[in-house]
Amino acid sequence: SDLKVGGVLLSKRSFESLQSQRDKAALKLIKIEDEHLVAGLEGIIVSKDRALQLFSLLISYFDKVTNPVPLTIIYTASTPEHAKAYEEVKDLINKIAPNIKLVNELDGFQNTLINIIDKLKVKNVFFLVDDILFIRKVDLKFACHLDTSRYILSLRHSPNLTRSYTANRKQIPPKLSNFNIELGLLEFRWFEKGCEWSDPWSVDGHIFSTAEVRILTKISSFSAPNSYEGALKSFNSLCKERSGLCYFESKILNLPINRVQNEFSNLSGSISPEYLLEKWNEGLMLDTSKFDKHVPQSPHEEHDIIFISRKSI
Repeated sequence: SDLKVGGVLLSKRSFESLQSQRDKAALKLIKIEDEHLVAGLEGIIVSKDRALQLFSLLISYFDKVTNPVPLTIIYTASTPEHAKAYEEVKDLINKIAPNIKLVNELDGFQNTLINIIDKLKVKNVFFLVDDILFIRKVDLKFACHLDTSRYILSLRHSPNLTRSYTANRKQIPPKLSNFNIELGLLEFRWFEKGCEWSDPWSVDGHIFSTAEVRILTKISSFSAPNSYEGALKSFNSLCKERSGLCYFESKILNLPINRVQNEFSNLSGSISPEYLLEKWNEGLMLDTSKFDKHVPQSPHEEHDIIFISRKSI
């Protein structure tokens, strides 16, 4: 074979030196960006061919969140039927919350995301994907003022997370200590344990520095949410000295009932987006009330799906 693969072998010291140089350069740029931002929080949701799930997420957001913040939704529709469903979501949501925007991903995911992040004026930002639901009451006022240079708050973590659905194995939580008893917040060290407990860059409900996300998004290469999260994880070294924060109970739960991306073969259920589109066209949404008392043992869990009429809300 004529195939040739090039590579450079680096000593651990050389690698750490290069990583340190990269991190210092990124931190300088982040500091400059942060000077132009004000205290506050906004959210970005990514959705593809999942209008029904997106709508169910938004309804759970309105129901569970105190001091809600503006949301921008990047959506992709692979067919005219899915596009029509998203337009219907947009019309319904605009009647409830004008501070929620739906943006069609027409210029590639990275360019669309950069354009949205560049418009943010607040210091903090979080991401969600469309198969997440809010399952417990949460006040976002604390997250609006979180010092993200010292802490990364996770809405999905809790002491009850003892299994990783994505890794398909048990996991042991790290040592947790009281951070703010009144708010029900605990503190832990990222990377002390494995799986989700060593994943500070998750796009499933973690509170980040807007300036940091803006810089890392611009200097990274990715094409979709999965590769974006992978690109962020290459900067784990920036999080080594930061503590994780979580609540006594998980505030959100990911329902992996299907998979709509081809970047990674993530474990998931087999309910097709087309079936859910049919249910959407029948005027239905997910019944999320069954999770009001459910205690997740994993950030991702498969559950039987129950539908209710959208008119019921």
